[in-house]
Amino acid sequence: MNTRKRQTLMEQLGKLPDGTTTPENRTHLSEAFNQLLKAVYSRIRGQVSPSILRGLLDIEIEIGGEDADFNGFSNHQMILLFERGALGDRAAGLLPGEHSLSTAVDLSAIGRWIDGGGEGEHLSPERDAHSASFVRAWMRLFAMETGVVVSGVEALKNDPQKAGMSTLPEVYAPEPGEPFVEPVTGMTMVPVPGGTFSMGDTFSEGVEDEKPVHEVTLSDFYMAVAPVTQAQWRCLMADNPSQFVADDHPVEQVSLADVMAFMDKLNAGSPAGLHFDLPSEAQWEYAARSGGKPERFAGGSELDAVGWYAENNPGGTAAVAAKQPNGLGLYDMSGNVWEWCRDHYHEDAYRRHAATDPVYGDGGPDRVIRGGSWHLDAWSARCARRFRFDPELFGPALGFRIVCWLE
Repeated sequence: MNTRKRQTLMEQLGKLPDGTTTPENRTHLSEAFNQLLKAVYSRIRGQVSPSILRGLLDIEIEIGGEDADFNGFSNHQMILLFERGALGDRAAGLLPGEHSLSTAVDLSAIGRWIDGGGEGEHLSPERDAHSASFVRAWMRLFAMETGVVVSGVEALKNDPQKAGMSTLPEVYAPEPGEPFVEPVTGMTMVPVPGGTFSMGDTFSEGVEDEKPVHEVTLSDFYMAVAPVTQAQWRCLMADNPSQFVADDHPVEQVSLADVMAFMDKLNAGSPAGLHFDLPSEAQWEYAARSGGKPERFAGGSELDAVGWYAENNPGGTAAVAAKQPNGLGLYDMSGNVWEWCRDHYHEDAYRRHAATDPVYGDGGPDRVIRGGSWHLDAWSARCARRFRFDPELFGPALGFRIVCWLE
């Protein structure tokens, strides 16, 4: 790819629109997506063996006709070219590591959302603003991973002061305030701006361990948009322990030790200074309430709209992100599966909390879980509800989601 084209693509990716996609913004996204796929394809095409290149040329003719030039292909045609040429694997082969985002995300779903706004496997028009953030993050990362543009963090690789900090490319270090995609699993992480909120039973409908309502101040952090799915779990772990087996459902039946083994592997491959962990229960409640707002459930007062619970569940867990998100773009924080938190459980923890970034560690062996689940009532899915669970146990209604922060 020549310098001029590379610069044009970099500028275009840098100007991707924010917020809900207007027709003009969707056109911009569509054009950038098309240029990105062509840039990556051109790079692959220039590096494959003659025999593979002949096969790619045959596919180009099959898609576009005898006189076809892939530079004139539509988004749909470029996606077909990637799919029929098994180019996700070839894109992964361009990278120094073992994984590529191209193998974790469905190009067709993104293409359908960009061009048509129709219901996709992972994206839907009802979630335009949050889906647009996901698409922008994916495109920037895909461009950097496949080497068609270079991130600002690439310059750090040659900085002697950074020697030994990490041997992995730092291509997915988040930009402050911007969502990003973790490339090994494909999890989307959204920023949660810090702030001060009243934590606890603000609606006076809970139990004693949800009191007293007290002020807590939290630093900025990032949180995964949904519980870890079974497909994401298998990116790092050999077995799927879940009872309700489906790639897009939450992984469940995971003990705390299982979760921490997953987290250790995730952190082992993360850039220096970026740390993944379970949320503290203060982080969990603050994020569930859309940044500390007075919300009963994660996204409003109507649980049917935002979560799966006893009265509307499909007979077990449900696909993540099928209900409405809360104000931060987070899904399934009320219902579907309980989620492990970092804190040890103590019934009187709220009287002992630190004022800033509390993580309670002086309780007994039990840990806090949050969010309710598919087989329990609405009361259990309240944002303020906290429950205790033996860390050695597991069940078909218990999963987890992750947070991360820059150290």
